[in-house]
Amino acid sequence: MRIQQEFITPIISATAVIVGSLIGAMCTWITTNHSTIKSIEVENKIVEDSRRHEEIEKLLKLCENINIIRLDICTSLFQSIRTLKYFNNNYFTNRYPIPINRDYSRVVASLTGKFDLKELSYIYQVYGIIETLNKHISEIRFEDKEEYNLIRMDCELLLKKFYGVNFRKVIEVDIDKVSYENLYNNKFMKDGYREVLKKLDVNSYSEMGKAREINKR
Repeated sequence: MRIQQEFITPIISATAVIVGSLIGAMCTWITTNHSTIKSIEVENKIVEDSRRHEEIEKLLKLCENINIIRLDICTSLFQSIRTLKYFNNNYFTNRYPIPINRDYSRVVASLTGKFDLKELSYIYQVYGIIETLNKHISEIRFEDKEEYNLIRMDCELLLKKFYGVNFRKVIEVDIDKVSYENLYNNKFMKDGYREVLKKLDVNSYSEMGKAREINKR
């Protein structure tokens, strides 16, 4: 069957239009698909960066809270030892409250998951004693020797919490030369508190290390 001459040109034109449309549609699909894939990749990267940032912030906040507790405990130990070491009926060195984080209940609670309830209780008990000591310091009348003795007993109570019957031996250390680690990593400190303070130190360094590793990704 022969196609008449007058139909050949329209057929070729129609075929060219169809093929052109198909090629155009294919190119459009390829371009759109490529743009979609790129857009998804960008969105995934943004989500991943945001998630990584949140994880780093969480670790840094935990590390900050751990260091707040370490600082508060360190300050309370040094100040209590110094007070008892130089305390007498005519002289009282600890005339200022021990600086502690006022939101310590939230700070301590943030350690949940890293510390068990018994360990958290150990830390809370220390803050309770510090608050009592600070209250007595803020209310002291310097002419009242009985109030001096009340503060002395508060300092003894705090040191007994850490060292038990060994607290007097700790008072004998050279407070200007001894380090914070020396104060807890010794045979005088109670086992429970020694482990808690060691754990605070370990977690402080480990959480900071984790944050650095995540930041390198």
